[in-house]
Amino acid sequence: MKLLIKMLLPALLCTAGCQSALSPEKNETTVDVKTQPSTTLYADFTNDSEQAGIIYDFFDVAVRTERGNPKSKPATFGRKAKVNTVRMLGGWYNQDLTGDTYLWDGEKYTYNFDQATKRIDSWLNDDWDVFQIVLDNPPWAFQQGYTFVDKPNGKNYLEKDRVGVYGNGLPPNDPQAWHNYIEAFITHLVKTYGEDVVLKWRFRVGSEIDTRPQHWAATRQEFFDHYLNTVTAVKSVLPDAIVGTHFREASHKSTYVDYTGNTEEAYAPYFVTWAKQNNVPYDFLAISYYPHITHPHEMDMEQVYQEQIAPILENPDYDPNASFEIHEYKFIVKMKRAGFVSVATSHNSAFFAMLSKMMLEKDIKEVFQWGNAKNGSYSPEAMTQLALNDMVGDTFYNNTVNGNPAVKGNRIDGIFSQKQGNQNIDVLLFNFNKDNMEYQKPEPISLSLRVDKNEGTKFQYRVAQIDQTSNLDQLFFAEHPKANIPQSQGGWRKEDAHPTASVANALNEEGIQAYEQTYSKYGKKNKLNWGKWQQGETTSSALSGSSLVEINNTLPSFAVQKYQIRW
Repeated sequence: MKLLIKMLLPALLCTAGCQSALSPEKNETTVDVKTQPSTTLYADFTNDSEQAGIIYDFFDVAVRTERGNPKSKPATFGRKAKVNTVRMLGGWYNQDLTGDTYLWDGEKYTYNFDQATKRIDSWLNDDWDVFQIVLDNPPWAFQQGYTFVDKPNGKNYLEKDRVGVYGNGLPPNDPQAWHNYIEAFITHLVKTYGEDVVLKWRFRVGSEIDTRPQHWAATRQEFFDHYLNTVTAVKSVLPDAIVGTHFREASHKSTYVDYTGNTEEAYAPYFVTWAKQNNVPYDFLAISYYPHITHPHEMDMEQVYQEQIAPILENPDYDPNASFEIHEYKFIVKMKRAGFVSVATSHNSAFFAMLSKMMLEKDIKEVFQWGNAKNGSYSPEAMTQLALNDMVGDTFYNNTVNGNPAVKGNRIDGIFSQKQGNQNIDVLLFNFNKDNMEYQKPEPISLSLRVDKNEGTKFQYRVAQIDQTSNLDQLFFAEHPKANIPQSQGGWRKEDAHPTASVANALNEEGIQAYEQTYSKYGKKNKLNWGKWQQGETTSSALSGSSLVEINNTLPSFAVQKYQIRW
């Protein structure tokens, strides 16, 4: 409760420099040139050696399961929605065989690819692009003939794993039948949609395979054999098809005991070595990333990279031509069975900016997302993506951070870019603290940008801020005290609700009803709230022929600021 009060107090008080909860369209973000900055962020736009590549669009793919509704669009920022379709083949948890594309009629096996076509068409007809089709759960007919046992015997699969959390997590009973089936499926897609179209789609073998037994209840080597069988079948029809796979992070540990009596850790480091030794192709390799806001080490980007990613991506056996990606991502409070409680506050906005910097620096090409928009408003991470979106195509520059933050543990950093074809500059700053989730006093910061301009060159700039007032749930919490009081004390808040949980996960039915009756007055949160254009002049620089753009400001806790600097 103490943490909840401290987190919400800034929004409740709405002191100087904060937007009114009832008038969030009035951006009062100010620049105080008298403030002595404790943190200076420097970038040199005159030095080509500081260029770190081009900012690419890594946040444009949505993950949808077999239950996904094509009419529920993600935040696209003017782009066409792209979908990664999970469990396209059938084998669903509810064992509804009408969704299966491979059937046993009691005498023979038959293909039912029209079911997959209907699912694909549902996305295409609602103006989505199919980015990737996942060949994961085998249809239930592929269990035909298995004998299940209660205890590991090294031969038969376990009865408790016959139906997994997500459906059929067992290998096909007949590898050759599976090979023929996949060949027939790809042939069906080419015949239905045309080779040129299908070659634009990608195919993924499996989902989080080493999450056992939820996604796979066999052994590591069985999956490697299954992958080789599948990729060979796909490429026998389309040699240039893009095919890859999806594992857990490299640090993943498991206590699951399989039918052989063994436990197995993360598969990906073993996979890249096995693939190289056996000349097995993969065009991409992906992991999942579900950082918990209650686990500080999962929010430490350096530690995350070194422990979860580097053992795969920097493995000497890793194929340098294969794209490394994140195929499931959400910043969460906790996992639930086949789901999660996500972080719904501005902590999520700041975290995604921090994650984005790591992805650009480490050349991680994709981060697939679950839903990031609802009722016309964007989720906190989507607001950050909106700010980042018009930086796509810009030249990405390295930067340094000097000084110490005023608040212990705050990480203040940013993404610095310059438009190609002109010298306009965009900067995306963030303030995040993995050890302390309380909102605290804003951080004094200074931008110092070396530019190829003479001293005294005029420029203009504006700032957009993503914070608590960019968030419908936080505006509601700030205006309704009962939303912050536990039910046991007469309030609406569930006893075990984390302070960053959404209204839907944090409040009882009465609180949710109040929210549904109220949220529309806050307006839709799907635009950046820009401050007024301000004027400035560059200052002297130690290097002749250049000067400095210097801007002082304050950056609130768990906030993102977007700067546009124009000449």
